[in-house]
Amino acid sequence: MPGPEQKIKTVLIPESGLDLSPEFIEQSIVSPDFSRVFAHLIGKADDRGILIRATSDGSLRVVAAGVPFESYLVYSGIGGIAYEANDTYEFDVAYNVTDILIETNPAEISFRNLQGDWLPDKVLVVGYHSIDFIHYGVRIQNRAAGPNTTYEITVYR
Repeated sequence: MPGPEQKIKTVLIPESGLDLSPEFIEQSIVSPDFSRVFAHLIGKADDRGILIRATSDGSLRVVAAGVPFESYLVYSGIGGIAYEANDTYEFDVAYNVTDILIETNPAEISFRNLQGDWLPDKVLVVGYHSIDFIHYGVRIQNRAAGPNTTYEITVYR
């Protein structure tokens, strides 16, 4: 016995990347009946659905360019003996990768999670560091008293 139908009110059709005829339909309906279908997977964009593709080996293709990032921010400065406001960077949205260049003297960093809590300190020696970690902020300070650390932080999302 067929069950009730459910209308999809979100505009998903036409999908970008799929040539349809007719291009627009009046509505989409979901029913509880199962049938064998040729399906395509779509993702929700700001104003329409976008066709999600697969690679030749069947893996889900999530980015065309090799990296999923669209923007980045760059901060530089001189760290102090303690975490200070001018060496603390907080964000309303998540950032996925953080590159840190420590030019002089070892440093300690800490990341902020979604709940707003600062996580335990992580020591960074002089050099380049790339950290894959979803966070909502990063802060930096000197590891020890003495000459200040000089740094550059780049966050990507």
